[in-house]
Amino acid sequence: MTIVIGVDQGTTNTKAVAVDATGRVLHKAARPIAIHAPQPGWVEQDPMLMLANVVDCVRELVGAVGAPVGLGIANQTETLVVWDRRSGEPVMPAIVWQCRRGDAELQELRSDRTIALIRDRTGLDLDPTFTAGKLRWLFRHRPAVASGLRSGDYLFGTVDCWLIWKLTGGRVYATDAGNASRTMLFDIGRLAWETELFELFELSIAALPEVKPSTGPFGPTSADLLGVVIPITAALGDQQASLFGHGCFAESQIKATYGTGAFIWLNAGSRADTLCPDGLLRTIAWQLDQPCYALEGFVMSAGAALEWLAARFAIPGGGIGVVEQARRAGTSGGVMLVPAFQGLAAPWWRPDARAALLGMTEATSPGHICQAALEAICFQIRATLELLAASGRTIQALKVDGGPTNAAYLMQLQADILQLPLAVAAFDSLTPYGAALMAGLGAGLWKTLDEIRAVIEPPHIVHPDPARAAAWNDAYRIWRRTTDAILALDPDRCRD
Repeated sequence: MTIVIGVDQGTTNTKAVAVDATGRVLHKAARPIAIHAPQPGWVEQDPMLMLANVVDCVRELVGAVGAPVGLGIANQTETLVVWDRRSGEPVMPAIVWQCRRGDAELQELRSDRTIALIRDRTGLDLDPTFTAGKLRWLFRHRPAVASGLRSGDYLFGTVDCWLIWKLTGGRVYATDAGNASRTMLFDIGRLAWETELFELFELSIAALPEVKPSTGPFGPTSADLLGVVIPITAALGDQQASLFGHGCFAESQIKATYGTGAFIWLNAGSRADTLCPDGLLRTIAWQLDQPCYALEGFVMSAGAALEWLAARFAIPGGGIGVVEQARRAGTSGGVMLVPAFQGLAAPWWRPDARAALLGMTEATSPGHICQAALEAICFQIRATLELLAASGRTIQALKVDGGPTNAAYLMQLQADILQLPLAVAAFDSLTPYGAALMAGLGAGLWKTLDEIRAVIEPPHIVHPDPARAAAWNDAYRIWRRTTDAILALDPDRCRD
């Protein structure tokens, strides 16, 4: 049996799947991974545990179904790993994408010119989420590590780069164009590291990873680690892998992945200068013969808002329990939630915003509040899709994946609020699956994107109820006005 393996080294879990030539998932493996917050705003992980999880998952799959013809790696993007070139050991914990280190250092650079330069070259915003801000912080506050990077004794990379280095026994120092595009140091038009940005962030680094197409090749793995030699035939970021796993190979096809947040990605075609509305990001999805670009919108709090409610109201079952409470209520009873627990992302980009719960009466129940939370998730996704529509994109359906898509009530609510069909993926973990499909393309298991599209299991379609369109349009307009009013408040005075 000819198989490929896809691995997703995520923020909370490592997941892996073995896929055969028909696109069928033969076996799955998963391992949790700890997150550390040594002080407010800091988020760290152990790079060696990332590697150990990947090795364990791949070994489990090989033991269950045999050695694959290709291995694909997907990963949490933007996270920074630094390691010693000689020993292969990390010299500090990984600085995770959620970590706010670098915010103050980036504020020093904030100007109209700098913001325009970064948007033009990288498609991103000046934000510490991206790797450059973390590196700038490191050069200011970790002089020994900075010295190692200047001399070339230390290497840096995103998680894919670290894993490829370790899995190949230190023979390959490389990343793919999609991961490189999330560093804020890569020119997505020229497909090359941008010297001017390294100078802007005051980063003097001797060794830079080679940037390869998403199908590599990235070299063979070491038999000492995995027990067998496996060609690494794909690398791409987690949301890029999800987009690929959905089969969003045509321009304007769009997906949303529901998890802690919600990530909305649209295939923007092969032109680097594609129109990107203010409030969205422009990035690289993957590179084959030519790059495929994407537009991204990000909802900061989706599943996180449901888990917060479950904890505060002692609702059993976590987020699924919240959905059930909302289903039983059937209405928000006039309650509105602005779920800015960690600020608001697209299209507002207001990290200083704070959550608000409004419209309650003595008759308000936990079910009403749960319904308001579901509506807020759906409204935020609608706000992003409206931006895309205003830029001339025609969206005919939204492809969706992630754990919350198993909740039929939430999916029908989302379809009704968008008045668009939802194509719910047959397999809710599309990231490792997309990595496996890309690995199959790199290994020659499939020759074309059309062949891959043919093996992806058809999604379940949730159709909107047109009779609900007018009511949801009114509710959405009221929620947007409420959100704008909350954002107009002075957050410092509110905290006082």
